[in-house]
Order: sequence, then C-alpha cells, then structure tokens
Amino acid sequence: MIKDLFVHKSAKDMLYDYIKQKKWVRTSEVIKFASDNFSNRGDRDARLLASEGKIKRMNEQKKLHLFGPIREDVYEIIDWHNNFKI
Repeated sequence: MIKDLFVHKSAKDMLYDYIKQKKWVRTSEVIKFASDNFSNRGDRDARLLASEGKIKRMNEQKKLHLFGPIREDVYEIIDWHNNFKI
C-alpha cells in the first residue's frame, strides 16, 4: 500500500483500508502491515476494529477450509451490503 504524505490517517484507519482491500488477513499479516507503517499496535487495532463491528474473526470451519490447520486468527471484513438486502 502506498503511503500518501498529505493524507493523515490513523494507523487503525490505514489497517481497516488494508483489510478491506484484501477481504481477509491473518494476524501475522496485520502485525507485518503495522510494522511496515511504523506502528506497534497492529493486533490491538484489529481487536478495536472488531469491537467496533467493522471486522470480525473468521469462524473455525471457514478458516480451516481456506488456510488449513493454522493456529493464528484470521480477520475478515464485515460485508454490510450482503447483510441488508431489500
């Protein structure tokens, strides 16, 4: 992700944009993205985004299907458009 020097976003907002772009990310990817953007609170920001209802932890069956038997958590974006059909 390209860092724009004139747009000042918080580390949490940049992480949310990154997760929206990727659709789902592992915890290690969250921590790597945060450290690449000079932040040491990537995992904490992901938990805050989850408590705000913007992302959620992937359930075990879906995680096993996509990634195999891994021990780390996987966060996925909450798709509001599919949840509210008219």
